[in-house]
Amino acid sequence: MSTKDYELLKKNSVAAGLSANAWLMAQLETNRPVLHREEETWEAIRFMDDAGREINTIARDFNSGYGTADQLRHAVCLLSAVYERLYALRKKGYLHAA
Repeated sequence: MSTKDYELLKKNSVAAGLSANAWLMAQLETNRPVLHREEETWEAIRFMDDAGREINTIARDFNSGYGTADQLRHAVCLLSAVYERLYALRKKGYLHAA
């Protein structure tokens, strides 16, 4: 951190009535860094698209009165898989959508 950056940090923290560390922590809470993971993100989006199409097909079957318990189980498994993919992506550091 340069001297200029440190002076700016001190100025902002004093203006907020916080210590420099507390001000930085507050900034991290409100201005979370976005880590772009392009390939992993697009992979998760493609997976969600595919799963969504399958779930919509199952929903149409149920709306027509032809849905089965196996289809319902499959839809729940797909939703679970989508959640797991997104959770794994978030654990890698992709904190929120840009």
